[in-house]
Amino acid sequence: MLDRPQRQFVSFTALLLTACLSQAAFAQPVAPSPQPTNDDKGEARQVFDAGYFRAYNPVTAFDMVSRVPGFEILDGVDRRGYGATAGNILVNNERPSSKSLTSDQLKRIPAGSVARIELISGGASDVDVRGQTQLVNVVLKQQRGEDRPATWSVDLQATNWPMLDWDGRLFLPRFQVTKTFELNDATKLTLDLQTPALAGRIENFETVRSPSGQLLEYRVQRTQTNTRSIQGVANLEWRPGAADTVNLNVLYLPSINHNDSSSFVFDAADAFRVATAGGVNYGPIYRAEAATDWEHTFSPQLSVKLVGLATGTGTEQTDTFLTIRAVGGLVNTQYIDRKTETGERLGRASLTWRPTGEHTIETGFEAAFNFRDANLAIANDTGSGPVRAILPVADTRIEELRGEAFVTDVWKMMPALTLETGFTFEASRITQTGDAQQEREFTYPKPRAILTWQIDPTNQLRASVIRDVAQLDFAEFGSSVAVIDNLTTFGNPNLEPEKTWKGRLEWERRFTPKMALTISLFHDDVSDTQDIIPLSLCAGPGSVEAGTCASTDIRTLDGAGNIGRGRRTGIETRFGAPLDFLGIPNAELRFSGKLQETSVTDPVTGESREFSLEQAWNYNASFRQELPELSSAWGAALKRQSQYFEYKLAEENYFNRDAEKLDLFFETTAIRGLTLRFSVTNFSPTPEDRVRTFYAGSRASGIVTRSEARKQYGSLEGSRILSIRAAGVF
Repeated sequence: MLDRPQRQFVSFTALLLTACLSQAAFAQPVAPSPQPTNDDKGEARQVFDAGYFRAYNPVTAFDMVSRVPGFEILDGVDRRGYGATAGNILVNNERPSSKSLTSDQLKRIPAGSVARIELISGGASDVDVRGQTQLVNVVLKQQRGEDRPATWSVDLQATNWPMLDWDGRLFLPRFQVTKTFELNDATKLTLDLQTPALAGRIENFETVRSPSGQLLEYRVQRTQTNTRSIQGVANLEWRPGAADTVNLNVLYLPSINHNDSSSFVFDAADAFRVATAGGVNYGPIYRAEAATDWEHTFSPQLSVKLVGLATGTGTEQTDTFLTIRAVGGLVNTQYIDRKTETGERLGRASLTWRPTGEHTIETGFEAAFNFRDANLAIANDTGSGPVRAILPVADTRIEELRGEAFVTDVWKMMPALTLETGFTFEASRITQTGDAQQEREFTYPKPRAILTWQIDPTNQLRASVIRDVAQLDFAEFGSSVAVIDNLTTFGNPNLEPEKTWKGRLEWERRFTPKMALTISLFHDDVSDTQDIIPLSLCAGPGSVEAGTCASTDIRTLDGAGNIGRGRRTGIETRFGAPLDFLGIPNAELRFSGKLQETSVTDPVTGESREFSLEQAWNYNASFRQELPELSSAWGAALKRQSQYFEYKLAEENYFNRDAEKLDLFFETTAIRGLTLRFSVTNFSPTPEDRVRTFYAGSRASGIVTRSEARKQYGSLEGSRILSIRAAGVF
């Protein structure tokens, strides 16, 4: 049976479909732009001229793409290398070589530089599709010899409940400025500078109860986090000749971080028991990226592209926490030193060949080297000096050498039918040194097929089958600790990537150029499902697996691992439409949502359950109305997601935020050259509930020993945030 929010989701989806059909039946002739168009290869594209977006007061290309009907920006998936990270945005028919978020890259393109936006549904033979069923292509103007204005934005945020303030600051300022310089007819340089500062406070109230529900103790906790950063990005675009294009992207993001945390424990009679208090002092923190690509066009039928990429991150921090008891005073000082460095180096070469008007073939190879070097040292001082605590897999370095070869064919079988087939073969070697030492080799064939049928100009069906290999998080190869939560997680040197056969069927219906509905059915067959498993590791010499570890040195805790075969089945929907048929002029409604069911066999209980940390449903509905007489607009967004669970050896965790998140905004361009936006994020904040249920021995025993119920207030997700944003060009 579906619960109430799930029934609401299904009912709302059915209502939207009914509304679509109703409006389509009474639709009036629409303006000539935008209109679905066909290029000379018979591919359906919907073209939105820049004028279409003028009513939305766009400052950047991101503002424009966000308003394309029936489309949602996907920043791409987190993958090793370059080829598998593709999002669904192109710029002048090309994918940016940087691995920065696609949405961030769009925010660096002034709206005035955009000639048009093309929505490409299904396989297209002249663009880099790379497994996507729907793409947006941002076509830029030819602006040689023109002065290029700079875009700028200043965002002031304040929070009044429940975080109260930003660590003593009334406002948290953020700014961004982007400027393009034309160095000569063949070269242009774009510079972007921004301060993506983050800050916030979290306050927790947690009760500990016996299996019968008796209050044993309660905790009051507080964490104050502050991140101050400055990010610089430079993009150099060079056209040395008609057949060559060279791009260079450089990003550098240094940060200064600090946070303080405390936890006070009281018994049921409000008597103080124990407190843990301290903070984290960070050393140098940075993120850097350099990416370049060169494309040479031999002819309209043949081109080659080379891509090079290097990324790196570094973090150093020192934690100091004091434990003070009502009886005994200061009983322990804990010191935690952490240092982490990560990096990626890759090269990619691809050749695109169009032997006929019906086929576009891309082939090539990619090689990459990835590493993560992590050091974690813990010491406790109970009064006689620091004593180091032994934690398995605390100091470790993981290196991966990976290569892949790929081939893709986009076949225009007939004007209305396109088939994209592709095959990638990946081989890798992962080496781990330090506390855990081993070397493993993997090979993965990754085929895919996507069939697109343009039934008529307004209806399209898309079917796809893809084998996906998930990204391994090298952080899960090493151990970690969280002091306030009293949580230690072991690193797992034997972790393997999750492999999935993904099947998807999509129907897209465009009732009018501004009105679209997409319904997708999907099923995933997952092997080596990644979850949390009990890990037994040796805190001394020897190995648990080899039976050479002393029993007193064996430690069993939770860590990332693989739990076998699972499945994921569900439905997704996207909808957008003007509301004139309801008598609401200059207004539009957008909706997106997902409903899914997951299933896997629990390694502890042997019973079937859902995947850890995956929601069963979510939805996002937004409304916007233009007020032309005021040169303004207003709107609202409503979001919610379902509860979710996490399963450990002797612990089951429940997470839920039991209310919708409501955002409101008012936007005006009444002041010439300036876009002002006033917004309230999370109008009625709701705390996040977390319930940790602990069992004797393991969850398989079914014997509950205690439960810990926490309400978490604050953070960016749980606070009401007032924002004033000014943006424009100069």
